[in-house]
Amino acid sequence: MKTINDLFILEGMKESVVLAGHRGLTRNVQSVNISDTPDVINFLAENHLLLSTGYAFKDDTDEFCKLIKQMHDLNCSGLVIKISRFFQHLPLEVKLLADNLAFPIIDLPTNHTLGEVSRHILNYLNDHEAEQLYYALHVQKEFSNMLIKGYSLSALVEQLSHLLARPALLLNHRGEIIAQSNDFSKESMLAIKQEILQKVKEDLPAAREGLTFSPPSRDHQSVSTFPVHTKRQYPSMLVIFDSLTLPYPSSQMAIEQAANVISFTIVKEQAIEENSRLLKNNFFSDLIEMKIHSDEEINSRSNYYGLRKGMDNVCVVCTIDAQGEVYESLQLYEKKVGELHNTVYDQLEDEIIDENLAATLFTKGKYFAMILQFPKYSDEEINKITQFIENVQASFNGDFTLSFGVSHSVPSLTEIPNAYYQAEEAILTGYEQNLKGFIKYYKTKDLEELLKSLPRKDLKALYENTLKSLAYPKTKEEQELVKTIEVYLDAQCEISETSRKLFVHRNTVKYRIEKIEELLSCSLRDPADSLRVRVALIIGSILQEEEGAFSQGKT
Repeated sequence: MKTINDLFILEGMKESVVLAGHRGLTRNVQSVNISDTPDVINFLAENHLLLSTGYAFKDDTDEFCKLIKQMHDLNCSGLVIKISRFFQHLPLEVKLLADNLAFPIIDLPTNHTLGEVSRHILNYLNDHEAEQLYYALHVQKEFSNMLIKGYSLSALVEQLSHLLARPALLLNHRGEIIAQSNDFSKESMLAIKQEILQKVKEDLPAAREGLTFSPPSRDHQSVSTFPVHTKRQYPSMLVIFDSLTLPYPSSQMAIEQAANVISFTIVKEQAIEENSRLLKNNFFSDLIEMKIHSDEEINSRSNYYGLRKGMDNVCVVCTIDAQGEVYESLQLYEKKVGELHNTVYDQLEDEIIDENLAATLFTKGKYFAMILQFPKYSDEEINKITQFIENVQASFNGDFTLSFGVSHSVPSLTEIPNAYYQAEEAILTGYEQNLKGFIKYYKTKDLEELLKSLPRKDLKALYENTLKSLAYPKTKEEQELVKTIEVYLDAQCEISETSRKLFVHRNTVKYRIEKIEELLSCSLRDPADSLRVRVALIIGSILQEEEGAFSQGKT
């Protein structure tokens, strides 16, 4: 059962003043009567609240006191009176009696009618939930009209604050302010706002679900968060200050209706954002595929997306590893894959902001590509990139894994395609090694790595055509000639140095070189011939390595 105290959240009653009998505000209220007749006591019963102008006893204080005594004996709830209508003030005798009996006498402002206040009280007593439902529908209708008219998120939050008579904030999924009511712009509320933001960020998962807490400096007041669901994996949040004392008929149901309309507005803005993202990705695709031929256009369009000239540019490519039960199950649901893609994109954006990186995020096919810019690229920046990537990987708690490829730095925007392909190659190298959840920095391939990527039959043909009879040395003399070639080339074709390393006479070296050049039909001092022979020797070691591995496999 409701008490007199509970009624002060109602329209009219919340502006009323208790004139006497404060100790009786805990009296129960079951019904309401309106009367100005002298015999009103005959129509009252236990837990009845009387609403009156006081006309029947405006000139008779004794009768007024008698009525108070009779109502107290009946265990009535109290008296709500428009004291200024026929009295200048509550008679002292009446006040003393009411205080003594702990019988509440409450002054009702003249701008509210007895009938209006009676209706609010009866609705509250008899059909509390229905009244809240009607109010929630009213809120939903009002906010829907605002949505249709294209009101901004700031306007919607301000209107909600007005309807609830409470300060309100709208936060994104990271706990950052999207919109706020004017109350939070006041000097007196700035410290409270920071306390709220800090508390939300301390426990984001709980705040996204709905959380009630008290700010440190206002431990007697409450703050509640309400989820605002959008297309993103994590919801935004409505924050209502002093939420546990919302004026009737405001309710959580009304807040939820407002939150629904706010969510539609956010989804609409996200659709606009996604369209902008599509245009940004189209630009990146044109840049990578070299469809933009003018340096001036590259610089101009890059600047539009936050990429500046005169910086060192590093490309970081990220992809979701196509391994594991979670990913495989998601493959069955295209929508789920899309949600996962958005989740990763949002997390990358979050970490870019948290790390305060100068970076622009794009997508190209299955890859997320970030162009990071630094005034000067050094080991310190490499460590910063590694830390950034590790933070992203850790944020998903093992639900699935992300792998990253990192390019060398390039000094101009026109060279970003080279950086992208380096980062992509680093990713592919990791997958060739059957890795997942890795970070690979691009490494320029040496000559041996490049040669290993060629077909074996082509390598063998080049090797045999270059070294001819020395390709497969059988006699001791042929083996000595091949060894002489290797040492001679390593010694930069210096006879004395070759002689010293082989422990033979200079003339012996000269004789061998002449014989080698005759057999191979070349001059080892000629740069082109020298390069060809050097490459052939490397191919020989590759073929021997493969032959050895094959022999071990057979064994």
